[in-house]
Amino acid sequence: MDYLKILSSKYNMTEKWTRQGVTVLKSSDLYIQLIEPYHRTDFQYCLRADFPETFDRWGVALLEEEFVNDGGFLQVLEALDTFLKDKIIIIHDVLSKGMRSE
Repeated sequence: MDYLKILSSKYNMTEKWTRQGVTVLKSSDLYIQLIEPYHRTDFQYCLRADFPETFDRWGVALLEEEFVNDGGFLQVLEALDTFLKDKIIIIHDVLSKGMRSE
């Protein structure tokens, strides 16, 4: 499966940059970072996601999921769909707690 192609198509995203196995995709509603497997991710893919309204840095992204195969990627897509569905609630909670600032 071409994970980047699927993410780009499903969420209408464009690739902002790719370096050393790390790719960042962005849209007006969502930021995604996909890290290819290597020793620091225990040889798993790592997908991080955040909203433009709450993004600070990738190390504190609101959603972080790891997967090793296509089945795991499909589960990550389900988690991402739920994350997007609950966007208004999540943003309100984060901003009201003062966890992020712009």
